[in-house]
Amino acid sequence: MTAPHWEHVIVGAGSAGSVVAARLAARGHRVLLLEAGADQPLDLDAPNPLRDGTRLILEGFNWDYQANLRGRARALATVGGSATARSKALWGRFPYRLGKVVGGSSSVNGAVAMRALPGDFADWVAMGNTEWSWDRVLPFYKLVERDTDFPGGDHGTRGPIPIRRPRRDQLHELDLAFWDECRRMGVPDLTDLNAGVDVGVGAVPANTVGTERVDAAAGYLRPVRGLPNLEIRTGCQVTKLLLDGQRVTGVEVLRDGELSTITARNVVLSAGAIGSPAILLRSGIGPADTCVDLGVTPVADLRGVGENLVDHPSVVIWAKPRDGLCTPGIPWRQVAARVASGVGGDAADLQVWLLNNVETSTIPGFANRLGWPMVVGISVMLLRPESRGRVCLPDADPRTQPVIELGFGSVDDDVDRLALGVRQAWRILRSKPFAERLTEVQLWNDAMVADDTVLRSAVRNVMSPGWHAIGSARMGPAADPMTVVDQQCRVHGVRNLRVVDASVFPTMPSAPTNLTTIMLAEKIASGLGE
Repeated sequence: MTAPHWEHVIVGAGSAGSVVAARLAARGHRVLLLEAGADQPLDLDAPNPLRDGTRLILEGFNWDYQANLRGRARALATVGGSATARSKALWGRFPYRLGKVVGGSSSVNGAVAMRALPGDFADWVAMGNTEWSWDRVLPFYKLVERDTDFPGGDHGTRGPIPIRRPRRDQLHELDLAFWDECRRMGVPDLTDLNAGVDVGVGAVPANTVGTERVDAAAGYLRPVRGLPNLEIRTGCQVTKLLLDGQRVTGVEVLRDGELSTITARNVVLSAGAIGSPAILLRSGIGPADTCVDLGVTPVADLRGVGENLVDHPSVVIWAKPRDGLCTPGIPWRQVAARVASGVGGDAADLQVWLLNNVETSTIPGFANRLGWPMVVGISVMLLRPESRGRVCLPDADPRTQPVIELGFGSVDDDVDRLALGVRQAWRILRSKPFAERLTEVQLWNDAMVADDTVLRSAVRNVMSPGWHAIGSARMGPAADPMTVVDQQCRVHGVRNLRVVDASVFPTMPSAPTNLTTIMLAEKIASGLGE
């Protein structure tokens, strides 16, 4: 048998795949990195909208997914082995714009570089992942970071990703008003939102230099692109894995409408919490009955593939600022508060953000709705939701979009916590420093917020996702039938295959997921190829 050409094939050049590929290549391993999207310009002087860290990028560099936010689609029914009922959204479709470009979602997100909290990793340990305690992940957060505000100690100083926070004297007047109103509500100052303390208000750490985003492509791949043992191929969608029994031998790739195969000694799936389970299912790795329904021969009966999908549900109150108050191109998410909703204790379970200087053209579904060119928003994000969704496939054709079901509003406790958070946000919005700077508020009013029934109904109907998909290939011991990978991210029952991305997170971090995804990739990469 001919030896495989590649030692490692990494599927997906996003926040995790870029890290794994760069670290392996730097240690001399022969690595092929495959990305379904395009590359970014290598010439730093060439125009590149992805370097703008002041805004989300939701068109042109994204998977064109749609998510069913609230209802759960009915299960696929089969007769004679073929699907006779396709999953149907029960309640609305929302653009789910994950990154499809070298750099992945780190290249299109809000450039927020926030760590998860120590308690999040205590939950991971309680689920059987003892190697993921806070003291064991902290060295890898530090390995990622180049924190110029808090050098040394519990922060990294020489990592590929710069971490910076705006000073108070650099903040917009609305950012200062938000911060001061949080203080008046009793939220303490927190000079470092990455210090591991939950409750507090402070400046948001960002992976930017000035307003320029430093994503995984810039931080990790750029320094190693000249290595002869690393190749990056773009426009390559991996459709499924090649298997010899329960051993992975390579991947099948769709490029320019043509299928081809690539052999490898090891394969790492880093296609994200939507893409990785889809590839597993098309390869026969997942619930055996689901694979049969798709016309795929089952290889490993792993019931958790595609299940346990989680995202951060948020409610945003949008308002129109006074003319001339807000300016395009100014960083739009610079101050945040972690607060307690009051349900079940004093621990922070909500993050309240000011969204400032936002162009309406960048908001899904908002453009041209009200004729407001600029808006200000207060966003309430539930940190640890109980609701769970799934990723499933209507068929095995890789050109068919996966069905994404988030299940928002399916757990009353989630709705209650968000409703109480909206009341806190409303108090800030209606305070004098805000009220005198705003001319109109969309949708919400005092009567709605004061009425418990109306408020809960409104929250349930306007929740939107953070594009922070996790959990669909959950990490944990093989004795748990809903886990997919072990603590080294090796797929249970399948050799030479790992999943390294946010899909393996056992629970949702209490922060946007990008920095934790990079940290996870650093930790796994440190043990690969040894």
